[in-house]
Amino acid sequence: MIELTQQENLAIGSFEAVSSIPAKELAKALVISDSHGNIRVMQAIIKNFGHLCDLLCFCGDGLLDLVETLELGFFDKDFGCHIPPVVYFVRGNGDNSRATIFTDKRIPVTVPEFQEIEIAGKKLFLTHGHRYGVYYGIKDLRAEAINRGMDLAWYGHTHVPNSVRSHVTRNGRNDFLGILNPGSCSEARGGMPNTFAIVDVHRDEEKNVCHYYRIIQDRFGDYTFEEMPTPRGEIKLF
Repeated sequence: MIELTQQENLAIGSFEAVSSIPAKELAKALVISDSHGNIRVMQAIIKNFGHLCDLLCFCGDGLLDLVETLELGFFDKDFGCHIPPVVYFVRGNGDNSRATIFTDKRIPVTVPEFQEIEIAGKKLFLTHGHRYGVYYGIKDLRAEAINRGMDLAWYGHTHVPNSVRSHVTRNGRNDFLGILNPGSCSEARGGMPNTFAIVDVHRDEEKNVCHYYRIIQDRFGDYTFEEMPTPRGEIKLF
């Protein structure tokens, strides 16, 4: 059960749970973005996959969906057991910079523009992406992540899933930057289905694995999920 406490690094979870993420050999991250008011799909994803993961990373535009999901986890203990013990999130262009989680008390939440996170020894830059012109490509986002010394950069905003493994040079040696967009779980674009991702972040970079899932809604409104090939290459909407 996640502890609804916002830590100094703005993650939600207990101090022990948040502190354990950098030291893990392997951490499984559930990556969701752009729910845009579709609380049901977010909760369906978490109910099916959240308990399998060490942390949830939300890339913005649907902050209130995340807040209501955390509130549900407090009042419905069965559902609460499915929420990963650590939640990181960032503000999308459609989100507020502050929120309140209502349980048996008011829990004020600060919503960061970006997060620098260490996961299993890897440095992750988490952002929504709208400040880096990602509709036109990932050049500026890539440059920002490299400038910050990141190993990974995860973003949303485009509503199009993609994964790029980019070569970079660090201190005179060849290295890689992993850039990922989980797509939108609610309002996909570019002819893609609604999607989310689970990323196995391993201390050994060669063992990192990304799993994408398409979201299927039947005529009764119920959701099922089907693993799909990882969308490769840079996506430009304009």
